[in-house]
Amino acid sequence: MKKRIRTHTNPLNIRQRLTDISLDALSVSFDGIDLDIGFGRGRFMSTYAQQYPTRLIVGVEVRKQMVLAFRERYQLHNCVPIWGAAEMCLEDVIMDHSLGRVFIFHPDPWFKKRHHKRRVLNPKLLQLIQLKLVSGGRLYISTDVEELHNDMLNLCQTCGTLEFIENDPFWTTDYMTHWSMFSDRQEREQYFLTVQFKEDL
Repeated sequence: MKKRIRTHTNPLNIRQRLTDISLDALSVSFDGIDLDIGFGRGRFMSTYAQQYPTRLIVGVEVRKQMVLAFRERYQLHNCVPIWGAAEMCLEDVIMDHSLGRVFIFHPDPWFKKRHHKRRVLNPKLLQLIQLKLVSGGRLYISTDVEELHNDMLNLCQTCGTLEFIENDPFWTTDYMTHWSMFSDRQEREQYFLTVQFKEDL
């Protein structure tokens, strides 16, 4: 099996605030907002934006070269690629109760235990996502690393304020990323989670 090569960037090194970015004027032209955390090469984000032209999709990525490459390759009226950390994007850019969907696809696994703190999904990020989602909004998570899947699943289970949605059609109708295509070619098992935060909390 071909070994996967990842270009890791430590998200803890991204410290700049994003308070100079505002979606207020732009968002009024759309039916809603979705957020792609770690959009990478932008395969999913660009396809999704074209499939849903009436929705505004914001993408945040810690690798600056990926953001610059996306801006150069795609000129989509409903796409906002941002270089920065996910937590700061949620805190500084995204309004409370404004997101319909949040996507976290194939995040870096950071296998070494001392590096687990660098993993994208953590209790603070879950709390922020819950605050930013509209009532009934959903979080979509995928990976082909079983250890990481179990870690993210356990984290969601201990949150205690959410429910898992089984057989979500999203995974067969809307989902396609650079890494999912890689996983398919290499016959790597993929793991999917759809999470909806309980509306009464």
